[in-house]
Amino acid sequence: MPTLTAIHRYPVKSTAGHSLARARVEEEGLVFDRRFMVVKPDGTFLTARTHPQLQRIRAQFDGRRLTLTHDTRAPFDVSCEEFVDETLATRVWDDGFTARATHPSVDIWLSEALDEPARLLWLGERSPRYREALGVRVNFADGFPLLLISQESLDDLNRRTDGSHVMAQFRPNLVVDGVDAYAEDTWKRVRIGEVTLRVDAPCARCAMVTVDPARGEKRRDKEPLKTLAGYRRGEGGKVYFGQNLVAENGGEIAVGDTLEILDGL
Repeated sequence: MPTLTAIHRYPVKSTAGHSLARARVEEEGLVFDRRFMVVKPDGTFLTARTHPQLQRIRAQFDGRRLTLTHDTRAPFDVSCEEFVDETLATRVWDDGFTARATHPSVDIWLSEALDEPARLLWLGERSPRYREALGVRVNFADGFPLLLISQESLDDLNRRTDGSHVMAQFRPNLVVDGVDAYAEDTWKRVRIGEVTLRVDAPCARCAMVTVDPARGEKRRDKEPLKTLAGYRRGEGGKVYFGQNLVAENGGEIAVGDTLEILDGL
């Protein structure tokens, strides 16, 4: 039976993720997922596409406190009650909105870690970013609340390359096992645990998947994007790997839950 084998959360967009045994899913995705985003002082968002060293930063957030760690820096810990009362205009691709500033000390820590001026923004308790095309509010993710990939799809990719690629390169929230490679491409609606999910669109991939998450550096061989482009190129010439999801209800999910296919091709 298809089974949920991993849950990954990324409290700060483009930084390292961490695994969970169970999680709550809401309209905006996993609770506490991508609640923060690193930006330039003018509000322009930064990602590992241009700043791969972001993936060397690890974040933990429980809704009250944010902790940042880095191999070369002392950990930084701050409470939401310490955040300043300031908003900043920002955008994620075509979506423009405002988000809350955090604390000057956070900005200093990030600026030193990235070796350039940077700030950290917070969505607050409720995201101000509403995507009409989806009919839901979304966190700081590129466009969708959740991303799912099957382990078999990654295994197939590794058979076509040097076998060194890891799931962290693709930054899914949900990983499933026990299906054929790319079976997720055929799903329309699924249920995991208490949550019914709409499989909304395939995930278009970019150079970000070439970042080695352990080193925070792009691979010189441009893999696995180069290989994916040879057999996963779709509409508009984009390269697809994984599926974007929208939750139809809130609820709990846990590693080991069965994935039930409610509607498919």
